[in-house]
Amino acid sequence: MASKFLKIFVIVGILFLISFLLAKNFNSIDFSDKIVFISIKGTIVSSSSNGIFNEQQATSTGVISYLNKAKNDNTIKAVILEINSPGGEALASREIVEAVKGMNKPVVAWIRDVGASGAYWVASASDSIIADELSVTGSIGVLGSYLQFEGLMNKYGITYERLVGGRYKDLGSSYKELSTEEREILQKKINTIHRIFSDDVSKNRKKDLSKFSNGEFFLGIEAKEIGLIDHLGGKEKAIEVSKELASIEKARTVVFKERKSFFSSIDKYFTKYSYFIGKGISDGFLVKNEEFVINT
Repeated sequence: MASKFLKIFVIVGILFLISFLLAKNFNSIDFSDKIVFISIKGTIVSSSSNGIFNEQQATSTGVISYLNKAKNDNTIKAVILEINSPGGEALASREIVEAVKGMNKPVVAWIRDVGASGAYWVASASDSIIADELSVTGSIGVLGSYLQFEGLMNKYGITYERLVGGRYKDLGSSYKELSTEEREILQKKINTIHRIFSDDVSKNRKKDLSKFSNGEFFLGIEAKEIGLIDHLGGKEKAIEVSKELASIEKARTVVFKERKSFFSSIDKYFTKYSYFIGKGISDGFLVKNEEFVINT
């Protein structure tokens, strides 16, 4: 008999626990209208580098993941892109641009300190752009660059043995000077990217902005006058415009943030501070990337 009562007690206890957890989860479900903030902070890249500067990068995969999450959540009525970025990789920027264009709800770009080059390209795909009078934006241009060590190598008697299959295989190598022909090839590619960038910005903004596509940056107050942005203001203005575009009066604001474990945070800071400890003796010998890099 005691065993029977014990079983009943255990079953009742389990059912009570399940009911409690279900009720708690149900109560935590929020069906109210929401506006979500998605951060685009730092250099725009396709994928994050290992550890050292992760907190200063915005990966296209991460931003697109958040956009898709917002797109599929019926309680989210509008998205605010909180932009503080100088731009970055051309392809990564374009990937985010296309994701913004594919949204099924209003997207507002809020430019904070800076939203330039590739970051402005992203902003241009939104339904409305807000920036402060002193924000830096525009810079519709493309930069191709690399470090050239041939003179330094000659000074110290270091030679570069060139063995290639294909005459342009080492095009943009840091170890040799560009020929006139090679320079023309690279410049042509940069011009093509710039044309695509400039044309898409004009299409997104529904006005011809080609005369401002010379790489010049503009303060927010200037950008408003020439049509690069729609409103001057900050966070509250971005929320106000989002509500108007979504045709809602009230909404909670939420933020999508990456969930990080305790151990991943510890690893990040150990990596970061280890880098700075060794920085003084290593920077003179390390080359991050010898390849020709193109950024918007």
